[in-house]
Amino acid sequence: PVRLKPDFATQLARAWTSAAMGGATRLWHPKFFSRYIWGGLAGLQLMGFVADQSYGITRAKNPDIMWPWWHEIMRKKEAGEIPKDMPGYMLAKYRNECEERWTADREAEFGDFMGALEQE
Repeated sequence: PVRLKPDFATQLARAWTSAAMGGATRLWHPKFFSRYIWGGLAGLQLMGFVADQSYGITRAKNPDIMWPWWHEIMRKKEAGEIPKDMPGYMLAKYRNECEERWTADREAEFGDFMGALEQE
């Protein structure tokens, strides 16, 4: 009997089904990303959480605890020691160039209150 050489489509179909069934050499197996990439990212996230817990870092956003200086400014505004329309960054110790220009332009308006936080 004479065997004809299979055409390209037949060879491709055989190679495809062989690879789908696990018979061919692959660069990555089907569960590579779900196991190693996503698993690695989840591991990093978990390590960060464990580190936060072990050092006692809280992730709660509590402004009463985290920003006492802002509450001090608000109490002084409520008491009338600082004008209500005075921006809070004018009371800050460090300012960028834009805020420095803005402060210089309004020195006459808010100049008396610039050191309000230092007065204790």
